[in-house]
Amino acid sequence: MPLPTSPSTELYTLGRGVLTIGEWSDDTPPPIDSYVDVGVVRNFELEVTEEKLDHFSRRGGSRVKDKIVTVEAGYNVTFTLDEMSLTNLKKFLRATQTGVKFLHGNQNVNPEYALQFTSDNAFGPNQTWDFWRVRLMPGAVLGLIADEWMGLQFRGEGLADVANHASTPFFDMTYTTTTTTTTTTTTTTAP
Repeated sequence: MPLPTSPSTELYTLGRGVLTIGEWSDDTPPPIDSYVDVGVVRNFELEVTEEKLDHFSRRGGSRVKDKIVTVEAGYNVTFTLDEMSLTNLKKFLRATQTGVKFLHGNQNVNPEYALQFTSDNAFGPNQTWDFWRVRLMPGAVLGLIADEWMGLQFRGEGLADVANHASTPFFDMTYTTTTTTTTTTTTTTAP
């Protein structure tokens, strides 16, 4: 079924979805089957960035802008994870791990990850977003005492993966036509 085109109320979107993350090993991207589901994601935001260089003509009495070129392109992501799993904390603390429950903070400060966000929108079309190479870091303080639910806020800077995705080195977005929502139905029989 083709996607609707604007204007259409079918394109209004209430975003939801699942985030999975795989860690690069040196210059080798993670295979998709090694990505780990990070649990409940409170928010996921994408910012496409660019640096421009303006050119001005000085041929007349006033300087006038006559050209704009993009000299740098990139993107940033931010997201917050609700689940304080060892795997999520390891990423947030930029830690190494020994044994099954010990993390050593700030010992793995330059890891790179591949991210896949699969939307499962309550309303609107769904997409799969593949971010090939991202450097993640903590995006805010971690409140160890608070009156709100704890969350691990991340920010990530997108890096180009020219070696593996020469024609689209930053990320791809693919529209999907199905939702991934799972529901559990419980049947109760009266005595």
